[in-house]
Amino acid sequence: MTWDSFLNQLQAWLERRNLLAPSLNWVLGLSGGPDSTILLHALLALSERAELHWNLFPAHLHHGLRADEADADAAFASDLADELNLPFHSEQVDIRAEVESRGGSLEETARHRRYEFLERVALKTGSELVALAHHADDNAETILHRICRGTGLRGLAGIHDVRPIQPESHIRVVRPLLRQRRSTIEELCAAQGLEIRTDSTNRSLEFTRGRIRNKVMPLLAETLNPQVTDALLRLAEHARWLGTYLEDAAARTFDALVISEHPHYIVLNVRGLLGKQRIIQAEVIRRALALVNPGEQDLAFTHIDAILRLAEDPASGKEVHLPGPVVVRKQYDRLEFGPLTDEGPPPELSSVFVACPGRTPLAMLGLELRAEIRNVGPLKIKGLQRNANRYEEWLDYEQVRPPLLVRGRREGERFHPLGAPGAKTLGDFLSDEKVDPQVRARTGILCDQRGPIWVMPLRIDERVKLRPRTRKALRLVLTPLVAQPRGSA
Repeated sequence: MTWDSFLNQLQAWLERRNLLAPSLNWVLGLSGGPDSTILLHALLALSERAELHWNLFPAHLHHGLRADEADADAAFASDLADELNLPFHSEQVDIRAEVESRGGSLEETARHRRYEFLERVALKTGSELVALAHHADDNAETILHRICRGTGLRGLAGIHDVRPIQPESHIRVVRPLLRQRRSTIEELCAAQGLEIRTDSTNRSLEFTRGRIRNKVMPLLAETLNPQVTDALLRLAEHARWLGTYLEDAAARTFDALVISEHPHYIVLNVRGLLGKQRIIQAEVIRRALALVNPGEQDLAFTHIDAILRLAEDPASGKEVHLPGPVVVRKQYDRLEFGPLTDEGPPPELSSVFVACPGRTPLAMLGLELRAEIRNVGPLKIKGLQRNANRYEEWLDYEQVRPPLLVRGRREGERFHPLGAPGAKTLGDFLSDEKVDPQVRARTGILCDQRGPIWVMPLRIDERVKLRPRTRKALRLVLTPLVAQPRGSA
């Protein structure tokens, strides 16, 4: 490939993404390697050729990992910026020390610090674009790595060519070389006579990326498919097409399933979620996690599958912990997504009087309680006694002592669970039902004047059960509280 044809391809790529506007400010991650070096020269050449008057800000983060070699890379990047008369930005961090103190992997920690640094430079320079020099071989290696880790469809799509540097950020990461092969980039550098640096870790087997590049990919090319890189890139292209369609479908579904939404806290309707196709369920879950914990999370299939199995579990009070850290809890017919914190027990539920008959919103539970008074006969009672819906209960209305109210449980309070040999404390009952301690404080108790009659939605009290002589019944139904459309007052 000639230099002019390379520039023509780059210009066409940027034009399709509306990135050829004049007077743009670009931050460019400059390592000194062939890919970032060629990208810097190409952006300068395009700016001059098309008279775009771009402002370029090379930026280099010293990770403190390769001693003298890393020092030389930083010096090279600084000298190159000076040679091109461009303002240079650099910082140095100690990645190894951070990993030793906080845990995690060197690769992931270095990546997070690099993006934080580039975002700071973009904010400082008033830049909305951060150019990174990832190429096609990087993309193929990333896809293979994700496959081996157990990725989902989104992971198969590979590296994004344009994306916000952080969710909701106006600063975008742009990767103009993502369709160029490593060999092409190295040939262009040689043809242009560009001096470059070579990172020794690219040949090392110490890190996962190095093992994939230097051992796994050559083995696959030799023993399975000489064009394995192209095959992986085609797979990514198809995954992106399908992923875009599914993302649009999941976005529409998500809005219909949201019961409650606050910053870093989402509640979904479990019944509605389980009524969708499995792939849409997975995309809705991923969308909720992205809103709760913004960032480019590389969630594995096992994480999504664990949440879907939690949603299908008929029990209430169970939870799944995820990286982030994020916790997903199942409570009644709700799936709650939020940060895992040590904030202590949640506040006691406030009391709400129940309209009987009528509908009563229980905002603290995200539920609505519907109460109906029905006439029943002996034949119908037998069928109602076999009702298996935990969110619908039929009580003997003659045994209920209104007014009714829903509140949180009280210490030492007792009731007689339906079918149990005797009374027990609510605390013991919830413990026997394996309800998580954090969820117990958010368990609604329906009471009449004599005490608890329904630990929702687990069990009613023996006192109010239907009997053969019952002629008037109280039907109680719990449904998710429909939230107002987002953006409404």
